[in-house]
Amino acid sequence: MSQNLLVKGGLWVAYGAITTRILALAGNLLLARLLLPSDFGVIGTAYIFWSFVNLFTQNTTASFIVYKGIDDERYLNTTHTISLLVGLGFSVSLVALAPLAANFFDQPNLVWILLAFAGNLLWASARAAHVGVMTRRMQYRELTNSTLVASITRLLCTAVAALLGLSYWSFVVGDTVFWILEYVLKRHQSGHRFQLKIDGNARAEILSYYLGIAGSSTGSYVNSNLDNVVVAKLLGSTSLGYYSFAYQLTMALTMILNQITAQMGLSVFAQLQDEQQRKDVLAKVVKQAAFVTAPLYALFFVIVDKRVIALVFGSQWTPIVTVIPWLLIFAYSRVINKCLGSMLYAKGRPGIDAKFNLYSAPVAALSFIIGAWTGGIVGVSIAVGLVLGVFYTVCYWWVCCSALGWPVMKFLAPCLTPSLITLLSIGITLGMPTILKPFFMLLIYLGCTRILAPDQFLEYQKRLSQFTKRLEILCSRK
Repeated sequence: MSQNLLVKGGLWVAYGAITTRILALAGNLLLARLLLPSDFGVIGTAYIFWSFVNLFTQNTTASFIVYKGIDDERYLNTTHTISLLVGLGFSVSLVALAPLAANFFDQPNLVWILLAFAGNLLWASARAAHVGVMTRRMQYRELTNSTLVASITRLLCTAVAALLGLSYWSFVVGDTVFWILEYVLKRHQSGHRFQLKIDGNARAEILSYYLGIAGSSTGSYVNSNLDNVVVAKLLGSTSLGYYSFAYQLTMALTMILNQITAQMGLSVFAQLQDEQQRKDVLAKVVKQAAFVTAPLYALFFVIVDKRVIALVFGSQWTPIVTVIPWLLIFAYSRVINKCLGSMLYAKGRPGIDAKFNLYSAPVAALSFIIGAWTGGIVGVSIAVGLVLGVFYTVCYWWVCCSALGWPVMKFLAPCLTPSLITLLSIGITLGMPTILKPFFMLLIYLGCTRILAPDQFLEYQKRLSQFTKRLEILCSRK
């Protein structure tokens, strides 16, 4: 695995992740002007169910293929067949549960939205194995281009539907087009033709891996989505509209970085054989992720206020300002935790992740309910930031590293320095005029980094120098 191949692959994954999120944000910006917060609340309720069932098709199939490899057709065919059966089972379950869900949330149209999502799940299930094959081959350019084509098409279809007055059905139209295109393009570009076969020997290993990821996915779903359930049930669809919109904004960077980690990290980690090398690589990845994301989330915090929200999205969205700070803490922790999660999947140990997520889910659920009762959506966001952000991260790394026999502080210590520097920078700039905050915050952050983490400051200088040289080369060519 050459360094050049890794760099090229990383650039393609980063390009795809960034562009995809920009398209998603552009769609949210447009729809925020065309739709009401209550419309976002209705579709946000439907996405609670979609997020859950989709976890069992996307993460499981592709991750197992990357972990196991693509040399044995028995495993490939069995994995694809099981993926289709799982997708079919969850689609039928979604159809059966649709009336109950609509009655529980008091939203009659939720039935028809979930029926459409059940069809989309079949396309997603058929696509998953092709994504796994392409990821294992490190076909990042093809993965990126096909996803961008589907994402652009989804944005256009969603926008047209919204302009035609289809309200929250605009999301359904866009999503359906996206998943159909994704399957067609991924199937064509992977070039692999699966057969519907189940090998007895392969089945046992695949199901064991599936059960581990299923437990992890279930716990992760509860931890990451039960806040939406609590808001929808206790506070109503309008409150969910505000909360889910703030969640999408704060998680935009996290989704970009986690997509890169999921594709690049899993492939790289799976091909590392030496245990010490795995520990060293993970520590380096965690450190770089912490130092890159901490100042970016801090900039988001100091820049985005009521005036910015009103200017960009409209004055009806200003209530989300009080929710954003706490969700940023959670967003930062998700980036750090994703690194360890990818390593566990690459080592074939998803069960560790599963047990922790399942055991921590009741604690998270209770904190969300208490938060909703005491502080509305702000209370829920505080619970998310403190319980799922700070407390969860420390316990997650301690439990997983103990199970692997790895020293936990080797990985958590690098995260503490940028976090403390960021808090100090924000605290100093709180009383400054809004227009000056970003500049002084960055100056203070870089100054503290120069003193407390000189090696990382030199890394910043090195990256900036490389970027400047490449920019000069591009300009000279023109």
